[in-house]
Amino acid sequence: MRGLRSYLLISGAILIMLYGIIEAAFVVYTAGFGILEAVNLPSILKNNLSLLLTLSLLSLLLASASAISSGFWASLLSVLAVVFGIASMSSVKLMDLQTLVFLETLGLISIGLLAYGSGLSYEPSATPPTLKLSTVETASIAIFSALTASATAFTGQFFPSPTGGYTHIGDSVIFIAALIYGPKAGALIGAIGAVAADLYVGYPRWFISIPAHGLEGFIAGFGKGRRIYIQIALCLLGGIVMALTYFYVNVFIKGLGPALISLFRDVFGQVAVSLIITVIVKPVLSKVSSKKL
Repeated sequence: MRGLRSYLLISGAILIMLYGIIEAAFVVYTAGFGILEAVNLPSILKNNLSLLLTLSLLSLLLASASAISSGFWASLLSVLAVVFGIASMSSVKLMDLQTLVFLETLGLISIGLLAYGSGLSYEPSATPPTLKLSTVETASIAIFSALTASATAFTGQFFPSPTGGYTHIGDSVIFIAALIYGPKAGALIGAIGAVAADLYVGYPRWFISIPAHGLEGFIAGFGKGRRIYIQIALCLLGGIVMALTYFYVNVFIKGLGPALISLFRDVFGQVAVSLIITVIVKPVLSKVSSKKL
């Protein structure tokens, strides 16, 4: 039964993400552009397509997490996957984007598979677990989220990107916090801090930062307590996943060329510099702290 549940959830989520990708490509095409060329869309349309792609990506991530979970979390995550899948389809109607009957059918099939898989995930006896965050962890998440937002917004104003967005060193705070407190806190700090910075500087597509920097902090967090080269590798992997998440959206709202430039900037500029700062700063923090970081 669990194998069938996982298959349905993953299949439905992949289809809903495919729905978002094809829908975005169709809208770009009807606007007179191809994704292989530079795209000059109105700002509102860029924001709408970014939201559509982000919602479908979040549905896939939540369904994947549910497929490898059990009990209460499997049920909750699967329901959220359905919610974000429905939101992805609904956003097309609410934002009055052009679509096709084929795409609407694909979306409905996706939601059906997700809903069926979610139903199989339901366990009446499952009790909600307590969130195991101590007072220190909660306070640390708040502090590091604020530091991430500050480092991101302050440095970002000096390094605007020619293709949109901005370059910053806020990733270094996410890396350091994730290596100290682990993947759960890393994901929260990455998502909260990045979104707070985006809202402060007025970046309109702030919602993309939730999966982008949340995944970055989550992946880097698995380096907690490991050897330095493993920590570096996981932070680098988290940074690359973050950059690819933005690329996944940028290729539709900017075009392939500008999206590749942004990807190169994110990996070899933002992530590389943040990783160097992390390697320098974290050992210093280890020496001044009574707790081994």
